[in-house]
Amino acid sequence: MFSNYGAQVSPIYKRLNFLKAQDIYKLELAELMHKFHDGLLPSIYNGLFQRSSDLHNYNTKYASNQNHFIPSVHSNIGKKLLSYKGAVIWREINAQYKNLTFHYFKKTMCNYWLSQYERLGFIFKSACRIAKT
Repeated sequence: MFSNYGAQVSPIYKRLNFLKAQDIYKLELAELMHKFHDGLLPSIYNGLFQRSSDLHNYNTKYASNQNHFIPSVHSNIGKKLLSYKGAVIWREINAQYKNLTFHYFKKTMCNYWLSQYERLGFIFKSACRIAKT
């Protein structure tokens, strides 16, 4: 399987059911947030993230979607913090996926990011593999 030089790589990743490096990072971060959401992380992570529902007593749409507080940052370095990026990734995930078991959550998110790659003219298998980098 060879492609022309300069060809788009997304169709190749999709055909092989591999995630790109940036999507592997997002998947790993989403998995961390899912484990935090389910209380499966060691206690050292307790202060890293804060549920929006813990901030106040009234219900908001943001809190009801099981989102986490996104800390305000004032630099590009701050946007790279785990507490910031994790909350941002978790906010982008559909609320219906957040309560799945870990196995189904991982599979669903992997397939979601694969589905974002360029559409191809053949049937897409839903088996997700992670490319070794």
